[in-house]
Amino acid sequence: MNIRKIKLALSVGLMNTESGNILQVIKEQMCTFKGEVGNFLGLTEVNNNRLNRNNIQHTYAMQFENCTLNVDLVLNPRTKTQVVQGFQLR
Repeated sequence: MNIRKIKLALSVGLMNTESGNILQVIKEQMCTFKGEVGNFLGLTEVNNNRLNRNNIQHTYAMQFENCTLNVDLVLNPRTKTQVVQGFQLR
């Protein structure tokens, strides 16, 4: 599995995303590497922290057959904005 290539594709894909469900965009990007990561098995919320009055940080684990992608996502429920704070491929 070429982790560097997958991370680069995820980064570029996220930069080119205008709006919508970021987790769905990440899942679609990962599925383009189905030969390396395997089939999508599920999504689990691992952690949920309130950063301040307006922002909540969620950590999700996206399970694939050959790896797990942890995604840190900051959400503002009032404005409905989503920002990826980081991701780790294991």
